[in-house]
Amino acid sequence: MEAYDLNTPIDVELLLARHREANGWMQLSRAISLVENAAPLDVVIPQADRRVHCVGVTGPPGAGKSTLIGRLIAAYTETGARVGVIAIDPSSPLTGGALLGDRLRMEEYLNCSGVFVRSMANRGSRGAIAAATHNVARLLEASGSFDIIVIETVGAGQTEVSIAALADTVLLVTIPGLGDAVQTIKAGSVEVADVVVVNMADRPGAAEAARHFKLSFGRALPVLQTVAIDGRGVGELKAALDQRWEQLSCDRALDIRRSKAATAEAAWIAEEWVRACASGFDSDASATQRERVGSILKEAHTTWHD
Repeated sequence: MEAYDLNTPIDVELLLARHREANGWMQLSRAISLVENAAPLDVVIPQADRRVHCVGVTGPPGAGKSTLIGRLIAAYTETGARVGVIAIDPSSPLTGGALLGDRLRMEEYLNCSGVFVRSMANRGSRGAIAAATHNVARLLEASGSFDIIVIETVGAGQTEVSIAALADTVLLVTIPGLGDAVQTIKAGSVEVADVVVVNMADRPGAAEAARHFKLSFGRALPVLQTVAIDGRGVGELKAALDQRWEQLSCDRALDIRRSKAATAEAAWIAEEWVRACASGFDSDASATQRERVGSILKEAHTTWHD
């Protein structure tokens, strides 16, 4: 097997070219592994020839996100569409490992032509997505191998607003009977949701939950009901996602959204850079906080341009 040095610049374009020539997933998987293990700043993803709808699926644990994504995979592949899935799993705070259970729950789709599922550990990243997810999603788009990309978060509650800085459409999946937990969802994910699904709609209270969400937003957006386990409502969900993509693509809305996402990512990189510079910085004990901040920013600026 060919070896790659993770400390040298990554020739992503070469790996993508090999992927297209091979017409398989091995080279793409290798490229993702390199991107995943590199610092986000060190990776340059080539511009995609064709933009692809990136859907971020978020919501509380146990809402059936993986099952619903599986049904969406089936719905899209039935039309000949190619689907790329990035499934984020939580890392153990002790070992750093992850079960990567989302891949297991989508196992029946792994051998489908035109379906690629990649599990990633969030490695303790703040929010519900892994730090490398931005670059991996852009890599999938640049590969030219997909018509839609789906990202499933770990189900971390209101911290999942981080998905809004990446996805073109945020799909919030919830279930009936959450009670007071709805307030927690409203405090975070609902604020960035573009489409809402009340899954497990065969349970009591589904219609009431859907009405509650419609009244809670203060803005118009689709609120749908599904039963992912048997596929009910998935066709309507696919139609809503397709309509959303068509609307984004018809004007500058997609450009604006992606520009804001790129700015948010740049801000995150800048924050990480300043934090790294501050970790090894020693300031005078008598210095004021303003002086400490100024010194850290000066150090960050100097090292950035070195």
